Order: sequence, then C-alpha cells, then structure tokens
Amino acid sequence: MDERDAKEKILTAIRESKYVWRTVKGISDDTGITPETIVHLLETADGFLRAYRPNPKGQTLYTTTEKYRRDAPWTQKLMDALTNKVGV
Repeated sequence: MDERDAKEKILTAIRESKYVWRTVKGISDDTGITPETIVHLLETADGFLRAYRPNPKGQTLYTTTEKYRRDAPWTQKLMDALTNKVGV
C-alpha cells in the first residue's frame, strides 16, 4: 500500500468514526495499517490535528481539521482556543 492509499484509509477511519478524537490503535484496528505508518502520516501529512493532552490511558489522540470543525462541540472549541490547545 502506498502512502497516498494509507492516508486515504486513515482519513476515512476518522471521518466515519462516531468519535471526534481517535487513538493510533483505534485507527490501526479499523484500517489494518501498522501503528508506525499511522503515526508517521498523522505527524507529517497536512489535515491532521494532535490533541494537546492524551486520553486518560495516556494515548495520543488525533483527528482531522475537517472532523474537528464539523463535530467538536462548541464548548470544546472555545476551551481549546482559550488554552491554545488546537490550532485550526
């Protein structure tokens, strides 16, 4: 699988999720892509956001700018803006 196909699978997994934020493990489970490849793409490709803080289990959370803008509650967006947690 080339990098473009992997990125599209990751985008689809995030876009179709009921959750705004996803873990690498969750994305890997949905796509079958290795966690290493997912982390590389999430950290280097345009269109992805990383949460300022991890989830309660210490896992880093990711989403797309599109999903964040569309699905994050306005209260979360306000708090993120006030604390400079997410740059959208």
